[in-house]
Amino acid sequence: MKNLDLTKVFLTFILLLGVVDVESYIGLALFDEQKNILFIWTALAIAFPKFCIPLLLGGFGLSYFFPYFADVYADNQKIIVTSFAIPLLLFVVLGSFKTNGKSFTGLLIAFLLLPFVYNGTGQSYQDIIIHLAIDSTAMLGMIMNIIAGMVFLFVALGIIILNTGLVDLVIKYVLKYVKSPGRIAILSSSIFGSVSGSALANVMSTGQVTIPLMKSVGYSPRLAAAYESVASTGGQLLPPIMGAAAFIMAELLNIGYWDVVYYASLPAIAFYLLLLIKCPKGEVKSDFVVKKLQLPNIKECAEKIGESMHSMIILGAGVGCMIGILDQTGLVYLITDILFSISNGSTIILLVVTAILSIILGLGMPTGAAYVVVALITAPSLIDAGFTDIWAHMFVLYFATLSMISPPVAIASYGAAKIADSNPITTALTSMYIAWPLYVIPFIFIWF
Repeated sequence: MKNLDLTKVFLTFILLLGVVDVESYIGLALFDEQKNILFIWTALAIAFPKFCIPLLLGGFGLSYFFPYFADVYADNQKIIVTSFAIPLLLFVVLGSFKTNGKSFTGLLIAFLLLPFVYNGTGQSYQDIIIHLAIDSTAMLGMIMNIIAGMVFLFVALGIIILNTGLVDLVIKYVLKYVKSPGRIAILSSSIFGSVSGSALANVMSTGQVTIPLMKSVGYSPRLAAAYESVASTGGQLLPPIMGAAAFIMAELLNIGYWDVVYYASLPAIAFYLLLLIKCPKGEVKSDFVVKKLQLPNIKECAEKIGESMHSMIILGAGVGCMIGILDQTGLVYLITDILFSISNGSTIILLVVTAILSIILGLGMPTGAAYVVVALITAPSLIDAGFTDIWAHMFVLYFATLSMISPPVAIASYGAAKIADSNPITTALTSMYIAWPLYVIPFIFIWF
């Protein structure tokens, strides 16, 4: 356990060094891929404590020798790269199962097996495996740069703020001025949901306070759970963080981060205003105890940051594999052709089919991962149909996020139902009813 804690601290430390770009100050030339290799293997060492030392040593070794991999590949000595690429992918798949759940892992395995079913480029499977492990357009590329950069900074900031007791002060302030427990749930979950990166994580944290509050003034367990799950899911669409999707979208579209915030703000605010207006009334008196403000414990914060980041890094490695597979097989073009064939020239049918496919592909994954998947698979068909890039991406992001409350996945609704002791299916259906504006708003902003 002690070694595991030290590994978490070490991951936080090297991520911080990477963000500061310390190598440039000491005259050390490092590729981003070298840093990303070290991040991934350290994250895997946290996920698999029994293999901690071998994984860390492997990460250091592969990071050091990375500049030579291109020469080895060019000399057709593929067996050298393949010898570590296959174990790496195996660890990423198993690590995804441990940290990101069955849905994402199942999708990742499906992508890894895809070249056996469809391979539009004719690449050999060995070449594809090597591409996934060492290429900057796959596991070591853009997604990992985003996670190790802006996402790390916001995760670290959030954990430090949590450890100061400031969050308790905010909740106390909300309880003082907002007496409706439903509105308390909406406001608190919208704020923390934007930062958390996962609607389920938000439900399981803020829901522990808000769901009992709503039940105490007469909300049925089903309704209390539904409001919490909807508010937490909506938080993933609320700037400035949007569960890290804002940063990823800015990178994918090559636009400014504040441009994404600008386009995302009005739909998100409109939804929450509607939610607040229709929320049932009810007054609650709370004896919520506020912890004293304190300086954060550096070691404790570093461990928590490492714990949070290791799962996100493994997630990023998995998503990077999916991007690499899409790139190497040409699947995106096939899906675009299929969607156009189904729609038969009808824009409405294309939008509806894309929305349904985005919900299915969302699979209850963390927001950042769900967005990347639908941005790569479903958004291109909308862009090819003539829709603006930013609104096409917003459209698929909304429906991928709605998988969190849409049966059969609906893990945010199921998590809230567990806290409220209500029926999961009826809770999910109630969540969909409450969140109906979220299903309508994307059609409005993409159409007009």
